[in-house]
Parts: sequence; structure tokens; C-alpha cells
Amino acid sequence: MERDGYKEKKLLLVAGSISTQKSLAKQLSGFLPKDIEIIPYVVDEIQPQLQGKYFTVFSSEEVYSEFLHQGGGDFIEDYIIGTRTVLNSNIDKILTLPRDQKILLVADSKISALDSIDNLREIGFGFLQLVPFYPGCSLTEVIRIAITPGEPDQIPAGIEAVYNIGTRLFDPSTVVRLMAHYGVLETEIYDYTDTFIKSLLDTATQISNVAYEASRVTKSVHTRLAGSGYFAKYHFDDIIGKSPSILRAKSIAQKISTSDLTVLLEGENGTGKELFASAIHQASDRSKYPFVAINFSALPDTLVESELFGYEEGAFTGAKKGGKIGLFEQASGGTIFLDEIGDASLTLQAKLLRVIQERKIMRVGGNKNIPIDVRVIAATNRSLKQMIEEKSFRQDLYYRLKEGVIHLPSLARRKEDIPLLLDYWLHTRFDVSKTISPEVLAILMEYDWPGNIRELLNTMKYAFAVCEGDTILPKDLPPDDMPAAATEKSVPLNACTHTQMCILNAVKEISQRNGIPGRASIFKLLKEQEQSVSEYRIRAELRLLHAKGFLQSTSGRYGIYLTEAGMELLIRNNPK
Repeated sequence: MERDGYKEKKLLLVAGSISTQKSLAKQLSGFLPKDIEIIPYVVDEIQPQLQGKYFTVFSSEEVYSEFLHQGGGDFIEDYIIGTRTVLNSNIDKILTLPRDQKILLVADSKISALDSIDNLREIGFGFLQLVPFYPGCSLTEVIRIAITPGEPDQIPAGIEAVYNIGTRLFDPSTVVRLMAHYGVLETEIYDYTDTFIKSLLDTATQISNVAYEASRVTKSVHTRLAGSGYFAKYHFDDIIGKSPSILRAKSIAQKISTSDLTVLLEGENGTGKELFASAIHQASDRSKYPFVAINFSALPDTLVESELFGYEEGAFTGAKKGGKIGLFEQASGGTIFLDEIGDASLTLQAKLLRVIQERKIMRVGGNKNIPIDVRVIAATNRSLKQMIEEKSFRQDLYYRLKEGVIHLPSLARRKEDIPLLLDYWLHTRFDVSKTISPEVLAILMEYDWPGNIRELLNTMKYAFAVCEGDTILPKDLPPDDMPAAATEKSVPLNACTHTQMCILNAVKEISQRNGIPGRASIFKLLKEQEQSVSEYRIRAELRLLHAKGFLQSTSGRYGIYLTEAGMELLIRNNPK
């Protein structure tokens, strides 16, 4: 198989995760002959079909052992088990981490976590109190900060700040062994050495800059301003709902997430704007980099500006020695979420417009522009168009922000999602042994929820806290949050929506045709009548009509049938 000074045209690269495999393949393609085909193999994924024998490179001893366990030994012609290093251009991110508290080192295996800790100690980060964390490992103490070498998906819940220093790449000794194997050591070693030395110098420069410029963020200010830190907690799977309005918003957000458009999220308080922003970031190419959130209603302009853009030493009274980098710089490579953008002053709006247009920031008290690579997602619960007419919001900034605009529906427009949300919370937040009575469901479905999903969640927190039995009853609902009449009695007899009346009429018509009324048959009939009602909406409305006493169900021939109250309601609304 020897050709032009090297042996095989195929190289089998075996790694423990897809992200590690891709990063290592990119590194190898930078110095190996161009016609070498790198075949990916990830031990934790569905495996490719292998034929014959291969020169094989393993990302670690652990991966080598797993490959043999999977029966891969028959495919090995010759092999190298690589050694890897954390030394890369992202290492400066962790230079200013606190030394007085424990920090998780999160990796995809125990060996990888321990190796990463050893690597960091070897290059001078022994001052950090690093605790290994990996799949199957339990967290026995409260730790708020985590470092990960390219494995953000393994971060446990409760972490407030995540620092991704990137996948560990093969170290120079492994690179030299590979070059020697393929006979390109003499031709490639000089370029590789030059590139590696330049990388070291760049890293040293970055560390020097951080050491000079960065200081710890003031805890009280940063907590109020930046919320949950640098880690996006939510994915699109966390957005619960099947209503057309939420599905449309979710679909648009998923499509936009794959682009790098600036996004404007519009919606009332409590509709899930931060959840959408987090999900867009997680689904984007920037997901492995920071997600920084800032709320413009939290602090006055003077503090917001210094937090956003940072400041130079001596910029104002109380400025820290060495100055401070701002949130735009801390979000480098990732996403910055500008919440309540409508509360920003006109002065700050002008500066934000310049940053979005030029992708550069200038620190408070500084005189030089600093390039940034950040995606901007903004959110507001106010009508920016009305604010433009009132001259309180810049029109040019508005059009810059709405490259990708998404309107989040109010809960009043998606009431059919309420049972879904309740079921989700029962299994994730509350005591699943408790049930919600039909009367309570009826009340929840009738209420307009001015505080939206946040208000619904808070209402249920209250109800579960005060409920003394196994069933949430109307008396358990907070009296100040909903109309008093709703918490004291069930919905009045004639309180039916147009959709509910259509369903009652459908039940009657199907029964008259000697059919069996059920969700599917009701859906089919309403579709024939050109009534646009989803099966899920029908299910939610049927539950509500049962709770109101208009319908009953049997397990026998008759399926769903109208009660006397239901027949009376139809007669009253259809006197003919």
C-alpha cells in the first residue's frame, strides 16, 4: 500500500465524542497529505461499516480500550494512541477565575476529566481548586462555576457560569509521530513548528492582556445585571406547547437559530423571551461559547454602560485598578441577550446601534475600538413602533434589531397549551402524586392570564403549597390573582366559547348519525365543516366541557354524550 513516501491513504480516527472527533480531524487535516482520507469513528455513536485494516489513531487510552471491547481489533493494521493538551488560544478565559472556591472540570469520562486537570496544573493553573465531573458522577456539594474542554452538554444543573476552553488537541509529540509515520516530517515540521510557536505567542499575549485588563466582576452588580451567567440553560425541547401560535414562533426561531441574524423577541411579560433566546443560542453554531444576559431595567445607564462595554483604569471614581472587560467582550464568540431593550435610554441606544453596525466596542474612558464577534438577541414587552412615534426609541436601531423578528404569543392566545404545561410541571416541578381537579382546570382555562406563563406557574406553586389533600381544589388557588367568583364556584352554565359550542354540536350530530362521538370523529366532522380546530385543542376543550358538566363519557357503545345541561345549552343557543 506504500505510495509517494507514505503508506496508507486512509486513516481511522477513533474518538469518544462527535465534537472531539471533528476537532481532531480538523487538526490532522492541517498537516497530513491532502489525499489521506480521515475516516471518523466515535465509540459512543452508531458505527460506520469498516472493511479491511487501517492505520488507526486513538484520542486516548480509554477510547482505545473501548474500541477493542467493541471488537475493533481486527481492523487495526498499526496504531498510535495520542496524547492531548489543553494549551490553546481559549486558555485565557480561565485566568481570572476565583482561587477561593471550588470549580468543576467537566469532561465526557473520568479519565478525560483527570487528564484535563493534570494538563492545567502542568501549564500553571495549579492555583485553581478543580473538581472532576463526568457522566455517572454525582455532585455532593454546591459548585457554581464549571470549566469544560469542549463538552458543554455534560454540564450539570445549577451551574451559573461555564467556561468552555475548547477540545483538547493532539500535543506536539503525537503530531511528530504522525508526520514520521506518513513520511512528511522533514517537509511539514518547519511549518508546524512555526504555527505552534505563533499560537503559543498569541496565547501568551492574550493572557497578558487579560491579566492587565480584567478584574473580578462585582458580584452584587453582575448578579442583578447578567442574571444566570454565561450558560444558556434552555433548549427548544423546553418550550412546551402544541397550539398553532407557539408552534409557529418555535418554527421561526429554529430556522433563525441556524443563521447569524440579529434577533428581536417581542412579547408580553412572562411569555418566555429568555427561554427562546437561550434555545436559539443552544441551537446555533455559537452554542459552545458564552451566553450572556443583561436586563436594561435592572440598573441606571451609567452602570449598564460600564458593564456592557467595560472601562479603563481611572475612567471614573471607584474604577478598579487595571479596568474591567465588559459583557460584550465576555460573550466573545457567543451570544449576548439584551432583555427589556425598550428601557434603554436614547444615549445608550445610539451606542448600541454603533456596536451592532460596526461590531466594535469602546470601553468607558478608552480611546480605541475593540473588535467583537457576538450575536445579538434583544427582547421587549413594549411596542417599539409606538415608542418610535413617541421619539423614545430610535427607528434605525429598531430596524437593525429586527433582522429576525419573533412574536411570542400571550397565554390568552394559546389556552389549549395550559393542560400540557400543567402536566409538564407536575412531572418536573411539583408532586406528581397530586392531581388537579376538573373545576380548577376549568377556572385556569377561563382566566386570561395577564402575567402569562410566569403567572400560571406562580399560581400553581401557591396551590401546591397550600393544598392539604391529594387534589388541587378551587379553594387552593390564590384569591388575589383571579376573579373571586372563579375561585368560589365553577364556570356559569352559558360560559362557552365558539369552539366549545362547535364541539357540542358535533357530538350531537355524530350521535344523530348513529356514530360514536370521540376526539377523532369530532375532528373529522369539524374539518368537513371547515372549522380549524386541532385534535389537541379538541382534547383540551373536551376536558373543559366535562368539567362544566355539559358532557359525560362511557366506555361502551355511546362514547361521549351530551348531558341535560349540554342539551339545554344547545337548545338555548340554537332555538330552531
